[in-house]
Amino acid sequence: MRPKDISSKLPKLISLIRIIWVNSPYYNTRERLTSLFRKMSNEIIRLCCHAISLDRIFEGYVSSSKEDLQGCISCCHAWKDHYLRAVQIHTQFSSRGWVLDQTSIFAQVDAFVQRCKDLIEVCDCQYHFARWEDGKQGPLPCFFGAQGPQITRNLLEIEDIFHKNLHILRAVRGGILDVKNTSWHEDYNKFRTGVKDLEVMTQNLITSAFELVRDVEHGVLLLDTFHRLATRE
Repeated sequence: MRPKDISSKLPKLISLIRIIWVNSPYYNTRERLTSLFRKMSNEIIRLCCHAISLDRIFEGYVSSSKEDLQGCISCCHAWKDHYLRAVQIHTQFSSRGWVLDQTSIFAQVDAFVQRCKDLIEVCDCQYHFARWEDGKQGPLPCFFGAQGPQITRNLLEIEDIFHKNLHILRAVRGGILDVKNTSWHEDYNKFRTGVKDLEVMTQNLITSAFELVRDVEHGVLLLDTFHRLATRE
């Protein structure tokens, strides 16, 4: 089942768990029902992991990978929304309070959503710093004037450093999508630090390129060349 198809199945499953809770003489303890909901969270994460291809993410399939990751985030948010809606209705109409441990039910889901957001940032960085779009790199921009070749060399150096950082991140030990793998935070923060350095290098490159502008047409061409970076601070 794809993440986008999961949401419609959730209300019925939540209702079935409520039926067990209200009617079962033995299974209706707080611990057991919390555990049942937690198993649902784990199953949703498992299905989402199947929909994400790490190879495609790290091989520059930026647009399609971002779509898959957004689909997983939407699915996790839908699960939480359906659960909270069930809590609200139960609290409103049932004499028995809803006393389950919500934090433990959603702890891993929240961590997984953050992991997906981290991977979306990795996709964005590939687009911004290495011209990757969907499995192929965009054309190398052409810079005018005597300094043009030097600016191109600097741009290629930035791309080269970025690819090295990306390669290190890809080799993360313990599984990138495994939310129990805490080493990801350390590796991802190193990647982010590398990206900050590249941002400074890119700012310097843009400044150097604009110093050579002699007319409006040339300036507009440069704006167009660097426009992909416009979404970054």
